[in-house]
Amino acid sequence: FSWPGQFEQGRTSDGLVELLDMTATLMELCGLPIPDYMQGTSLLPILRGQADPAAHREFVRSEYFDALDPHFTGGSGTLGTMYRTRTHKLCMYHDKHLGELYDLENDLGERTNLASKHPEKVAELKELMLAVEQSDRLRPEDSKR
Repeated sequence: FSWPGQFEQGRTSDGLVELLDMTATLMELCGLPIPDYMQGTSLLPILRGQADPAAHREFVRSEYFDALDPHFTGGSGTLGTMYRTRTHKLCMYHDKHLGELYDLENDLGERTNLASKHPEKVAELKELMLAVEQSDRLRPEDSKR
């Protein structure tokens, strides 16, 4: 983002950000209300130098609904979910019972899949990922019932 006079110039960050954060930021800039159920969080405090970018998110997550090539899955793709923290990245291909785990501090290029060597880390991150998925299914109106 660049907006001379409004945003801190030359600021870079390795903070974790999701695409929906950009949507929330643009909505706030336009003066539009951000719905409670929207997952994005505005980046304006960071852009204006009022917040630490490293504190924006503890993790990011994304889903891909045709994550594996049908050639390798017997004719159909699969749902894939990626859960990334500052130190690790977990990719799960749900109905294929496949997963990948990368140590981003020592393998930034994601060349060594550690899933089979560290099943305890896979289990830990998978539990966090599933808890987030469950909480995303609960809309604000559902919690009032």
